[in-house]
Amino acid sequence: VSAHEVSARWTPEGPDVLHEVSIELEPRAHIGLTGPSGVGKSTLAAVLLKFLVPSAGTVRVGGTDAALLDSDEVRTRIGLLAQDAHVFDTSVAENVRLARPGASDDQVRAALAAARLLDTVDDLPDGLDEMVGEHGGRLSGGERQRLALARTILADFDLLVLDEPTEHVDEATASNLLDDLLEVNSDRTVLLITHRDVAALPLTGVIALSDGRVNP
Repeated sequence: VSAHEVSARWTPEGPDVLHEVSIELEPRAHIGLTGPSGVGKSTLAAVLLKFLVPSAGTVRVGGTDAALLDSDEVRTRIGLLAQDAHVFDTSVAENVRLARPGASDDQVRAALAAARLLDTVDDLPDGLDEMVGEHGGRLSGGERQRLALARTILADFDLLVLDEPTEHVDEATASNLLDDLLEVNSDRTVLLITHRDVAALPLTGVIALSDGRVNP
């Protein structure tokens, strides 16, 4: 996946919030996209996922101009784990199985294991059939993020965009979750969007944004 001199705005008459941004995400690369809130990090994620059409520039997915691809096709290859990843008021298994409705229990369990959540699920009274409550209210913040991660693992995206995935958890949980997010996705390309310090993380590279532009 690549972006070449991409600019983007949220309203047709509004100003660009991204300015001629170019990035190249090689297979299996783990890239950190950093910068304070409001500099355009989530806007770039929206462009890559084709939630937002750029006002200038080109995004390519697998060498094909994303403008020529259906939005749903783009989002079968690029997945998103956001800070507010939605958890539905249904069972653990059905929350994970949203990524692949025909998945077996063994496949769901494998995804939960990869997300470091299987032991927790096995300790629940109803296991995979445990109801998680409205918005996942019966789970902790870290458990909700791991449940959403299991869903993305089962979907098997080529590129996973992690948009502030540890925003609503405590510092210790955030550190462990970030380490696990990168480790369990070692075989796929990852774009980690965060305002946290990434110096200690095993990243392939870091891109810093400032005022919608890539810092030189």
